[in-house]
Amino acid sequence: MNNKLKKITPFLILSILSIIYAIFIVIKERNLGWGFFAVIALIVIGILLFVVDFGLKKWLKNYKKLFLTELALLLLVVVVYNYKFNRTKTLIIPTEFNKSYVTIIYGVENSKDLSISALTWNKKIDIPKSGILLTSSDFNQNLRETDMKLDSGIYLNSDETEKGFTRMTESEFESNGRNYKFRTWKIQDGFCCSYSSKEVEKYKTELKTEFEKIKASR
Repeated sequence: MNNKLKKITPFLILSILSIIYAIFIVIKERNLGWGFFAVIALIVIGILLFVVDFGLKKWLKNYKKLFLTELALLLLVVVVYNYKFNRTKTLIIPTEFNKSYVTIIYGVENSKDLSISALTWNKKIDIPKSGILLTSSDFNQNLRETDMKLDSGIYLNSDETEKGFTRMTESEFESNGRNYKFRTWKIQDGFCCSYSSKEVEKYKTELKTEFEKIKASR
């Protein structure tokens, strides 16, 4: 193989593309604003990739081993990134859902487990009409990302509906001597969504009351 071609590696290509894209952003955007940090990050990534590539070339003399090693490292980064940031739970609500909040309360005895493990990548969770789901699952059995859609298949926060949602502050309440942690998402028509600490506390009080009613009705 031509010696010049042997200098071309995945890391080197990404390094050059990263720096070129940073320059493109600077040229295209007159007022960078927060984009300034993106430019800095791209340049730093480009330099780091170049340094790592240079080090690997000194260590691995065989071009095939070098190329495959860099591809394997890139694949590992992609897998780790997706595992950490893209594992998603999809909350499915009734089409005629008229509540302002969707809540999952954890650690509730005699309730259905969500069946989320370390190997779970995506999980669909049906939310009852009350908007409150009780589960025996631990609070930490969770997937980082959240989607929400109507059972008709339309996703909230999409162009298909005016409804949007946002995750509110995670919290807990005490009931009959036990603490229950919960996660809540606020649903709103139009521009979504803002909430205050006062609203959070008010909802927590209402949620505790509803929770105790649901448990008592079992």
